[in-house]
Amino acid sequence: MNKKIAETKPKDSTQNFEAQFKRSTTPLLVLFLLSQKEMYAYDIIRETLSLSNNVYKMPLLYTVLNKLESDGYVTQSQRIISKDNRVRVYYKITDDGRHYLTELTNTYFALSDAVNSILFGGENDESHN
Repeated sequence: MNKKIAETKPKDSTQNFEAQFKRSTTPLLVLFLLSQKEMYAYDIIRETLSLSNNVYKMPLLYTVLNKLESDGYVTQSQRIISKDNRVRVYYKITDDGRHYLTELTNTYFALSDAVNSILFGGENDESHN
């Protein structure tokens, strides 16, 4: 019984690491995508999956979008997309959002470089893949 619990722990820990990583990087990726063009939520999810070869599934996107909007980093607008007045909500990055994206990007690269330095002894090659 204890052996079975021990066997599942590494997977749970890995899933927790992945969840925390995605929670931390989702605002960065959302702002990056919105810096390219206005998008609606499903487009953001689809584009993220496409650019990541279906690896990065965006968690809690609406929570992130709502937080970014309340912080003034994105705005939303509604567009009628069909003859029966169906509405789609589009998101657009603000000037403050562009500044925040720059800050997040710089922080991401600094932390990523530091972690890579620790893991790979300062080598920045792809031999660990």
